[in-house]
Amino acid sequence: MKKIISVVLILIITLSLTLPAFADTGCNCGINPVVYVHGFGSYSLYEYSENGDTTQVFPPNGPSIIKSVPTICDLLVNLTVTKNHKRSADEFIKVLDNLMGRLACDKNGNSLYNVSIEHRELPTEDRHKITDYSYDTQADDFNDKAQYSYYYDFRLDPVENAEGLNDYIQFVKKLTNHNKVSLVCHSQGNTVVLSYLAKYKNKDVTKVLFLSPAYQGLSLIGELFNSDLNIRGKADDLELYFKGILGFSPSRAIIGSMISLLNDSGVLPYVTRILQDMLDEEFRYILDTELLKVFGTMPAIWSFCPDEYYESGKKNMFGNSKEYAGLIKKIDYYHYNIQQRLPQILAECKAKGMSFTITCGYDVSTIPISDDPQGQTDMLIDTQYMSIGATCAPAGEQFKEGYKQKRYPNKNYISPDRKIDASTCLYPDRTWFIKGQLHDDFYDAYTEFLTSLLLFKGQPTIYNMTDYAQFMTYDRRMNLVPVIAEKKKDAKITSISISDSVFEYLIPDKFKISIN
Repeated sequence: MKKIISVVLILIITLSLTLPAFADTGCNCGINPVVYVHGFGSYSLYEYSENGDTTQVFPPNGPSIIKSVPTICDLLVNLTVTKNHKRSADEFIKVLDNLMGRLACDKNGNSLYNVSIEHRELPTEDRHKITDYSYDTQADDFNDKAQYSYYYDFRLDPVENAEGLNDYIQFVKKLTNHNKVSLVCHSQGNTVVLSYLAKYKNKDVTKVLFLSPAYQGLSLIGELFNSDLNIRGKADDLELYFKGILGFSPSRAIIGSMISLLNDSGVLPYVTRILQDMLDEEFRYILDTELLKVFGTMPAIWSFCPDEYYESGKKNMFGNSKEYAGLIKKIDYYHYNIQQRLPQILAECKAKGMSFTITCGYDVSTIPISDDPQGQTDMLIDTQYMSIGATCAPAGEQFKEGYKQKRYPNKNYISPDRKIDASTCLYPDRTWFIKGQLHDDFYDAYTEFLTSLLLFKGQPTIYNMTDYAQFMTYDRRMNLVPVIAEKKKDAKITSISISDSVFEYLIPDKFKISIN
């Protein structure tokens, strides 16, 4: 009997000693660590020589820019005086190669030169309980307070970068003693996060904020890869576009007035005409000589190609060449297994309890380089792609009188300014639109909104986030306010809005009028 009791006591003691190993030792603070995934071009890239020297190749440094000045001058002279388009194309190729040539990838989609991001030490501080969130699209200015920023080579395959993101998430979990993280991804970062969710699901992720997402591409890249470029006669469209991207400030409004002067005086129409003359004759030569080498070999750029442009774009860029088979295999995998499966990937994560939201800008004209522009953008990415399906009025226009939203007749998903129908979004209740917000705008009011989304317990929607309307814009003090209905414009008034004018900042609200 004593032996039996002794054995039982030994077992109890042994179990007592091992219980801590099975106990939940995770942090129970209720605030998940945040991993931020930046967009394209957010990090400096360096070329590393065999002797250990490094040269910054992106963004282009001062010497490379200065070196390009004489060539740029020759280009302008050839365009405007001699009108030798072949010589102009050669000069353009020299400038592009000098500024961007070292970013090229090989025919398998790997870096052609010994170029990569700067080595950064992994963080050692547990900051996840700090809720003073700070965001910035530029890594060098990014304030790593509560976030942990994932650095990656933005030229390369998003699927490969997703593997690095998984490693980084495991590191952050261990550092913060948390079982899950929240992800905030901007622009290209969305292609990496979507690839991550496709491969690793959401077992380590509780919430995702998709900001200005590029996961369905942008028409600009689709048009470029299909050689669908035309700026002739687009001076008015360019004026509208440049004014839209200038944003909200008196100084920028003055610049907008100068652009109007260039257009009215005939300078802008002349520039568009001579540039298009060159493109008509030499674009194929420029594409085959330099654009394919620098941009066409980057898997990341191909991840920005929307589905309707993709196959025709590959044929236009690569033809029937077999030498790009390795690259094509890589970009095909992302396109058909990630981009096209976006609805299924999100549905699977939703079914497993992951919270996610989408925010996107609108009411900024697309870059007017084609005969068939998509319309509403945030300056760069089409609103319809970011929102996964929103129906958008053409840039500068509203839905016609009598327009009814296409889905959910018992709810209202039409913006008060009658420019966006969110009922056709994949997730209309989880999607917010910010009027006039440019692609890289991270004003304080916007970061406060994002913080509210992060700290919300459960799934934020346009119904339970009562402090934020589905359609918002910025007032003169850069506060986020609900969009209001636009007054019907007088037939004599041009499409230039009051926000484009310096007088907006000089005239009291009650005296404001629409001006030309």
